[in-house]
Formats: sequence, structure tokens, C-alpha cells
Amino acid sequence: MKDVKFAITDIETTGGGIKGNKITEICVLVVQNGKVIDEYSSLVNPGTEIPLYIETLTNINDKMVADAPKFAEIASEIDKITKDCVFVAHNVNFDYNIIKAEFNNLELPFQRKRLCTVRLAKKLIPGLFSYSLGNICTSINIPHVDRHRARGDCEATVTLFQRCLDLDPNYEVFKAFLNQRTAASYLPPNFKNSDFEKLPATTGVYFFKDKDGIPLYIGKAKNIKSRIKSHFQEKSNRKYKLMQATYSIDYELTGSELLALLRESALILKYFPEFNKAQKKVSRPYTLTSYHNQKGIEQFVIHKNKVSPVSWMKFYTREEAIKFLENICQEFDLCPRYCGLQTGVSHCSHYKITSCSGMCKGEIDKEEYNRRVSKAVEYIQQYENSCLLVEKGRTKAEKSFIYLKKGRYAGYGFVENSDDFNGPEQFEDYLVPQTNSSYADRIVNRYLNTKKNITRLDLNTGEEVEEREAEEWFG
Repeated sequence: MKDVKFAITDIETTGGGIKGNKITEICVLVVQNGKVIDEYSSLVNPGTEIPLYIETLTNINDKMVADAPKFAEIASEIDKITKDCVFVAHNVNFDYNIIKAEFNNLELPFQRKRLCTVRLAKKLIPGLFSYSLGNICTSINIPHVDRHRARGDCEATVTLFQRCLDLDPNYEVFKAFLNQRTAASYLPPNFKNSDFEKLPATTGVYFFKDKDGIPLYIGKAKNIKSRIKSHFQEKSNRKYKLMQATYSIDYELTGSELLALLRESALILKYFPEFNKAQKKVSRPYTLTSYHNQKGIEQFVIHKNKVSPVSWMKFYTREEAIKFLENICQEFDLCPRYCGLQTGVSHCSHYKITSCSGMCKGEIDKEEYNRRVSKAVEYIQQYENSCLLVEKGRTKAEKSFIYLKKGRYAGYGFVENSDDFNGPEQFEDYLVPQTNSSYADRIVNRYLNTKKNITRLDLNTGEEVEEREAEEWFG
């Protein structure tokens, strides 16, 4: 480690995260054996206007950089001075990714090992109120002149780096950080590697939280640890800002993907996290209803805005509603024309359904046809019954359930595999009641219309029924 060269770097930029952010000034000081052995610094013409708030912060304005070289003109110098060095910066991923993006724009490679002085300081100088460069310098008496200028900040970072070297004479901490092969190399500066390693690789909901424990972003995943690692590796400006604001990550295991979706939706509506895009407004649903037409034939119809005295099911896209009706029509041998699947025709000629009950041709009497419709309605009504959807639990020893009260999401719970219950008075002890929403309605409808092998406990009979595979009903 004594002979390793460290290219300690600081840049000033036009602001705005990582993507589209352009360099206005750069300084590189190469340290070997604790001493500066080489250096490079320059203003940089970003090729774009410097925002007023950045000018106020750095005192770098458009006039100052007008005659400065563009990054393309100094790229070879940056490549040369950092080559065969460990790239070091305070909050290293910011400086490194912006410089790498500049090289990418020139279609040039830039790949260096990285070391972050924020993470070094947190490990070797624990207990400070803040680990921003200015506050660290104040706390441990490091001279810091020309703040928010590349040279001044870089010199202060060199002194901090040297202090860290003195506190780690056997290079144990340095080697540990340099040899990381996990998501730790992408971790937010305020997040601990040990906390990442504790994250579960199972299904649930996760929360990125700020320093006060307030949720900044809520998501769901089949594998929480893997999904969070992918967040760390994303380079969008929005994700960069989220990572900078994150101090902790919490999670809630659900076992079931369905429950994870429902919990994510409910928690976003509860906290309205800053970095979650607002849940899309769910449009008015399509409603499946039936009525006796003038010929006395029971007829299905799908409508969106009309009020109807009889309403059987709701769908959030017309495609879902049509697909459901097509399969009902085939399963119960009905007539496409009287299922709302064809209009303006005297006899059925459906593009998909080749069989027809013959009602449209008068080949079957209406009483028999209406009996078939009644059987279809009995099947459809099961979706409006109160039931429990039984799903995987958080461990192999338990199962989860989703409570549908008259077809609407009303709560969830977890029970041991050995626990049996067949009535409301028994399962309610385990129930976590929830408020239904249009988002929850849509999630449950999608699940019922597409999921294979649904296990449902009918609360009227107490029987647990495993439904036929979804393609038998839903294609």
C-alpha cells in the first residue's frame, strides 16, 4: 500500500445531479507515501450556461470559463495523471461518475478503482455530527480555504486523506474498502455496508429514509436486497439525489407478491414520499352488468359511465373485460351477440369464438339460454363473495391471506401453516384491517383475472378451494 498512488480529485460543476452535469473546474493531486507527487488543475469551459445559484456558490461565472479549455482538450491530461492510481474523492461516486460521463461523451474509456473519504472518515473518525467536507474540516481542525473551488476542496481532502492514513497504519480499512466486490462500492455516502448486508433476499416492501426517518421512496420487490442494489447502480439524476438523501433503509416482509403490491400502494398513499412518482389516477372502471332485453333474453353488457341496478364485476381496461367475457361465453356456451361481444350483426361471426349457443338464430329457446346465463352469473358472483386469498408466508412455516369483503380488499394477515380457521370469528384475530382504494381494487382484479392456481377460502362454507388454472378461464 505504501507505493500505491492515489489521485485525489475534486470538481466543480454546473449542478443538477449526474446526467447532463458539466465540469467547470477540476483539480487532481496525486499522493504516494503520504506526499503529493503530482498535480493538475484547470478551469473548464462546460459549453453551457452556469446557473446563477452555482455562480453564487463557487464564484465561477461564464466569463471566467469563456477562454478555458473544454473537457475534450484536457481529457488526455486527466487520463494520464489518474492512470494507475486509485481515484479518491469526498463522495467519490459523484466526481467519478461525472468525469466518466465526460469520457463516455468522447467515446473514451475511463475505469479506475475508487475510494471515498466520506466512508473512510466515518469508519476511522466515528461520531462526528456531519461528514460534509466543510464540517469535518471544522470538527478536526483541517485548514480549508477557497471552499467550493476545486483546488481548495482538493487540498482539504488531501489533508483528510492523510489523517485517515495515520489512523490506519496497517492499511486494514483501506484494503477492506478497496477490495469490496459487493454493492458496497455503490452505497450512498450516508449508508452503512453492514446495514446493506442485513437486507433480506425475500419478497416485501422497502423504504429509503432520510436522516429523520421519514420515507423518501417506497418500493416492492421479490428480492429486496437485489432490488436495492440495482437502485444503487442507477445513474439517473433522480436516483442520485435519492441516494444522497438516504440515511437508512427499512423493509417489511410480505412473503406474497400480491401483498407486496397492496402494501406498496397503501404506504405510498399514506406517506406520499418525495421520490415516488404520484400514483396514476385510476380511471373509472368498466362494469360488467346484465339485463333482460325486449325479447326476454338475459344479456351481458360492459359499460363505463352508466348507472345500472345490477353490477357484477369491474375491470380497469376494456381489454381485460372483453377477454373475461370471451372465456365466459365459451365456458358456458353462450352467444357472443348477447354477451356484448358483437354489435350490428344478425348472426354471430366472432373472430375468436367459433361456437355459439344458437340464440341469435333462434336455435335454442330463451328459457334454456337464460338458465346458462344464470350459471355464468353464479360463477361471476363468487368474485363478490367474502373470502380469503391464501398466499405464501414470510417463512416456510406460515402462510399469508388477503381478506376480500364482498369482493373488496379489506385487510391481510399471517397464520402458521398448522392453524385452521373456517369463519370470520376465527380469522379476524389475525387480521390487519386495511382501507380499500381504487389502486387496491385494480391490483386485486388483475390478480384474479391473470393468476394461476388461486387458493381461496370461502368464508360462507369454510372450504378451501384451489381454482382451476387461470388459462382455463382467462386464456
